[in-house]
Amino acid sequence: MNSKVFVTGTSGYLGSAVTARLLRTGVEVFALTRDAEHAQRLCEAGAKPVLGDLIRPQTYLGTLRNCDAAIHTAEANDDTRASVDQLALSAFREAAEDGRLRKLVYTSGIWVLGGTGGEVADESWTLHPLQLKAWRAAHEEVVMDLADHEVVSVVLRPGVLYGGRRGIIGGMFREAQEHGTVTYWGDGTQHWSLAHVDDVADAYALALEHAGAERYYLTDGSDVTLRDIAEAIARATGATPRSMPAHEVVETLGLYGQALLTSARVSSAKARRELGWVPRHGSFVAEVDALWRDWLGPREASVS
Repeated sequence: MNSKVFVTGTSGYLGSAVTARLLRTGVEVFALTRDAEHAQRLCEAGAKPVLGDLIRPQTYLGTLRNCDAAIHTAEANDDTRASVDQLALSAFREAAEDGRLRKLVYTSGIWVLGGTGGEVADESWTLHPLQLKAWRAAHEEVVMDLADHEVVSVVLRPGVLYGGRRGIIGGMFREAQEHGTVTYWGDGTQHWSLAHVDDVADAYALALEHAGAERYYLTDGSDVTLRDIAEAIARATGATPRSMPAHEVVETLGLYGQALLTSARVSSAKARRELGWVPRHGSFVAEVDALWRDWLGPREASVS
């Protein structure tokens, strides 16, 4: 495995899990963070914190140039997300042209696919990105074009993440605890392809070590609807499931609401076959009681 790895998004839901996973392998992790307190926690966990900000490449580019590989999990939480990501991609290119960077693992996502019309999609499907994530498709191409600079680029497209207290599913648990309800969007018949955050972190470690220039979906293999998810949470928590009508979802949540209403069934057979990825969590619905206990008393990663 590469000896020096630069990681972005280390305080995020996925990024913190990836960082913790890499540290367990003995990789030398250079972890980008904007927060001094988080930097201290990273240091205590065994990482080498890099105080900087994606929007100011000069704060981290020197370190990035001296890393063998990079894992990019960061994403801005507002309308600047595309431009911030573009800045990061420019920094990766510069680190390849004028440094030692030779591998990049880039985080895309399942919403770059769009809906699948009830069929099961894989990496061979033509993308019809949801408007919320339309920029991701173009950025994936920029990432793959880094081959011109002798960079092996791997694009990972995780499903909807679960595990711990964060993310969309964590928010549903939180609503159940605080309000006694579990909202699902629309009639709940849309299929969601899920993946446990720790399993996805394992896939990042495998991609870093084994993958060539490829794209992979990462899902747990279950075939569930949003209503299945909400009803499982309701059973575990004693809450009441309730539907928010589709028109209200779009009116209230805009493009994000449209994404929540999208139905996508996705296979991760390629990741299992080529990366040797074997998710330990195969069904959110079957494991919901344990996941609820985890939410109530989470095993927080040491770098989160």
